[in-house]
Amino acid sequence: MPLFGRGRELDIARTTVGLRTGAACVFVGEAGMGKSALAAELAREHRANLVAVSPSERMWPYSGLSAVAAGLGGARGAAIDGILDRGRDWPEHLMAEEVSRTLHLIRDDAGVLVIDDLDEMDGASLTVLSYVFGRLRGTGVTILATVGPPGHRHEVAALPHVRLEPLAFEAASDLAREIVGPASAAAVRHLVVMFTGGDPGVLSRVRLTAAEAAGEDALPLPLRLSDDRSGRPRREAFSPRGARADAVLDLLSIGPVYDYERLRLTALAEGADVDQLIDDGTVRVHDDLARMSDPALRLRRHAAMAPEDRRRLHAQAADDHRDRDRATQLWHESYLEPDGDRGSLLAAAVGFARAGETASAVEFAERALSGRLDPEGRTRGLVDLGGALVLQGLDLLGQHYLRRAGRSDDAAVRVRAAIARLRAGANVDHVIDDVLVRVDAEGWTAGVERLLCESARLHLGRGELAAALEALDAIAAAGAASTETAMLRLLVAELGCGAPAPGRDVAPPLDPAVLAADAPVEIASLSASVRMLREEYAAARRQATELLERVPRVAPLWRERVLRLLVVCEVRGGDASAVREAVAAWRHEWAPGRAEDAATTLLCAEAAAADPLDARAGDLIARGRHLCRREGTTALLPFFAALEGRLALAEGRYEDAVDLLRGAGDAAATHDPSLLRIDADLIEALWLTGREAEARRELARFEAAAARHPRRWTTLAVARSRAVCRSAEDGARAFRDADAVLRSTDAPSEHSALHATRERCLPTADRSPAARTSTIPARGRALSPQEQEVVALVEQGLRNREIASALFVSLRTVELRLTRVYRKLGVTSRVHLVSLLRGAATP
Repeated sequence: MPLFGRGRELDIARTTVGLRTGAACVFVGEAGMGKSALAAELAREHRANLVAVSPSERMWPYSGLSAVAAGLGGARGAAIDGILDRGRDWPEHLMAEEVSRTLHLIRDDAGVLVIDDLDEMDGASLTVLSYVFGRLRGTGVTILATVGPPGHRHEVAALPHVRLEPLAFEAASDLAREIVGPASAAAVRHLVVMFTGGDPGVLSRVRLTAAEAAGEDALPLPLRLSDDRSGRPRREAFSPRGARADAVLDLLSIGPVYDYERLRLTALAEGADVDQLIDDGTVRVHDDLARMSDPALRLRRHAAMAPEDRRRLHAQAADDHRDRDRATQLWHESYLEPDGDRGSLLAAAVGFARAGETASAVEFAERALSGRLDPEGRTRGLVDLGGALVLQGLDLLGQHYLRRAGRSDDAAVRVRAAIARLRAGANVDHVIDDVLVRVDAEGWTAGVERLLCESARLHLGRGELAAALEALDAIAAAGAASTETAMLRLLVAELGCGAPAPGRDVAPPLDPAVLAADAPVEIASLSASVRMLREEYAAARRQATELLERVPRVAPLWRERVLRLLVVCEVRGGDASAVREAVAAWRHEWAPGRAEDAATTLLCAEAAAADPLDARAGDLIARGRHLCRREGTTALLPFFAALEGRLALAEGRYEDAVDLLRGAGDAAATHDPSLLRIDADLIEALWLTGREAEARRELARFEAAAARHPRRWTTLAVARSRAVCRSAEDGARAFRDADAVLRSTDAPSEHSALHATRERCLPTADRSPAARTSTIPARGRALSPQEQEVVALVEQGLRNREIASALFVSLRTVELRLTRVYRKLGVTSRVHLVSLLRGAATP
């Protein structure tokens, strides 16, 4: 089987091999954790021989040492074979000392050897090699080995160990696709990873039918596993606290949750301590319900049980919960009496989902779906379950259950389903149309305004202002506009669009500054968005932070939206370090398996472009364009073009910048210049390509638009553009006038933008010495203006601290810029860089 994930382990191996003086590193993992696949990949990557140890050779003393000699080959292998020929009767310590001494005496090229299942060697070889591998420094030999978990064989315990952890979600999903089939549903693969904990040893044993893998039939939970062929005792590794804890762990392994008090009494009767299991992390408790922490451990124990033992434990668990937890009682009774109605299990699944207990919610839901359910109750329960999962940020799982819900006869249920699908990012325009038709025929239905508000939010996130306004006009036509509708209309108006349709009443305009502190998150988040668009960044941050600190916490869906708003706020505010922190907090909120979409990719690209330490903007732009076309969200394409145009300008590709920026402006859905923020860059690009008359015409148009949509950004951008168009006549004075408009409180990006424009537009004689970088080769044209400044000062012979003083930046900033210069120009030192600049070297 191919290797999945293991980037951390591969990096550790590369570091060990990179020492080249000699070292050993041991990778430790349970059976089935992928040790053999890792060993094969290590051998392939480092062009090393792979020694696969066979346990059947344990009876032959020094058979493992002989295999190592063959794997090393050359002078080293021949020397070890010679020692074996001479000293087969030597004691092990003498053999170890002789092998180690010989390896240090041989002068040969550095070599790498990979050993799979080192701990399966004969005891004599292990004793010798554990001594030798601990003293490899100076031999040029690197050993990369895999072993099983520590047991009674401790010979290699002193070597550096790296434990193989469960796979990261993406890698585990790829493995799940390999195991359950490429035709499996993405949500099913997500659930398989969730219920195996990413443990490849368990995941590789999962067996599903074609209908289960496609999501058509309910999943068998706990998951069905094939027989364990590892050859190890079936329960040896499944009893972390010994035999006394077995009864407790067995009860936890057959069900998703167990009443804590009943479990504690059972543990006392068996002489075990549940609190000790909680302290060591084997068991966790929430809302007086206990569950096993490690899903892989639970599956292993469950698969190792005999069917009669499972039935006995289900009967015990049902009796334990009879007067304490009706839902859990019925869950266990469904295994004893499979024909009973399971509606209460589905209701319990909804409750677990709303409480954030996703695994328990899914397990109750799948058990309910595998039995008898009332059709209407089934639909209503699945809609509520899907909606609750979407609120938890689990869009993929939410859509999975919404698709299985079917169509309800209840209009309110249909509206709730449509809201959940909209929040999950699904395209349900036909549902919106059906709602509007029903409104015309039957009158306004409860929940329709909520649905149309969600539709407007979705379209705004995709840049589709006209579609958002259409949804708001539909609410106004019914005379049902609430505070949320009014706030959405205010937001659309701030985007330069949104005059109400003639003759239609809308709610009076609101002032976000006087919004109640306890306003619903739906409204408060819109208020923060309006303030952000008005460039009231401090107020927007404060309001967003208050939402994130609310008690009880707002749902994950709203937390993610508020954190996304903070990223937008910092990107527009132009503080690179704040952008970095906001993006980290936003990404931390992403649920595993989050689907990539164009709007998210656009924001990530904008954040990357605003952060000098992030070089991913170009790749994100290309990926975002692809997603726009695949999703049909073409309204976002102008934003990608605007971002790429700004990057082209910074890189000196002025003709490309003109084409991209002009195309973005022509396709924009609004005349507000602060939306795309491209006008000043377009004017500069036109000027730098010699189209000065066009640049002045664009300036006149920009000044008129800025007067209609006054912002602090437009004031600064107009001042910068005027300086560009005056630079040929007034030179440095034009930029001094623009610099006078800046305030110390303006964003750092505005100061750096004016500085970069001055360096690009002023005649050479008027530039500072730091800007004279004509000696930079063609390969260096991709350097940013800030990097070019550093290069020019390096060429003049200044040291890093002197450069920092000259540019009024920190020493760390100079070091980071110089590192990026080295990478872009392919040089390795200051001497190499200066030689390249003066034509004495070719990178």
